[in-house]
Amino acid sequence: MKYFIHPDGIFEIKIPLDWHYKNEVVGYENKSPFSFELFQNTQGCFQISCYHKSEQKINPNLPKNTYNNDKLDFIKTELPDPEFKILLWATVVEDYFFMAKFVCQPTKHNSNIIEKQIEKVESSLDTLMCLSPDRREFAINYDRFDKFNASLAASFDLKNKAIKSSSFIELIIINANQIDAYLRLCIVHKFQTIENTILFKLDYLYQGDNDKPIMEKKIYDKAKEMNILSEEQHNKLCKLYDLRNKVVHRYIITDIKTMELRKISYDYELLCENIRLILADIETEQFEKKVGYHGSSDPHKKIDQDHVDELFSMVNDKHFYKEFHRKVQ
Repeated sequence: MKYFIHPDGIFEIKIPLDWHYKNEVVGYENKSPFSFELFQNTQGCFQISCYHKSEQKINPNLPKNTYNNDKLDFIKTELPDPEFKILLWATVVEDYFFMAKFVCQPTKHNSNIIEKQIEKVESSLDTLMCLSPDRREFAINYDRFDKFNASLAASFDLKNKAIKSSSFIELIIINANQIDAYLRLCIVHKFQTIENTILFKLDYLYQGDNDKPIMEKKIYDKAKEMNILSEEQHNKLCKLYDLRNKVVHRYIITDIKTMELRKISYDYELLCENIRLILADIETEQFEKKVGYHGSSDPHKKIDQDHVDELFSMVNDKHFYKEFHRKVQ
């Protein structure tokens, strides 16, 4: 299973790896109800809603639970409907009302699948935890870090496709993205080591629609300032940055040749790998100093299949695209 974190860190819940969060994909707001379905051949929709008592009056007859507890008591009901099966679960945690819903359309052909999906719903609800205010920053922080890494992993699917098709402009753009990502990771890990904290500076890992961006050149300069990049590496990056912009924005109006794109993409690839190795050294430094995100676990140990499947599921969420979809259970 994988975690879903409320945007404000109010609750966390584990959901099955083959479920996808649908709100953002279908254009709904990132707020209650939060909806989940199978990627293909959906057999029902699971929704969970969370409302503060200031938003919705709380029924005094519902079970009352406490923060930071994943053993919640629910009242379960089924709404009468001639066509759909509608199951509801409701409970209260401190000042919050929770309602979960599973809507499906059973037939004689899918009854076994529906039962399995209902079992998954109940297993998921067994992990629901409403977090106390002091734990919410940490939950949001690590959720964004996990999503950042999943996006970085997803970029390799695009990269491999570009390599196979010799799409050099696409390869240049992806390598530039990956270098930016590696440097951002270097920066936030360095800050953790310097400040002896396990929290990340999220300005470097997430940019919302209304957030002021930290541009690539600023990332290069910050990495140089923190002695992550040498003067030579910084100069190479800036030179490649100018070439990348020429390729992307001025391919037609300049005399740059297509044959030059292969060399530019190759130079980007070499520098990208060099910076990845710098990141690996910074991660190892954290482990050796017992500080930051990697302070308690070797960042380069072999990970088990469950963690691989969880990453694949998050990569599926990033793509939401059939061509790159990996089957996970």
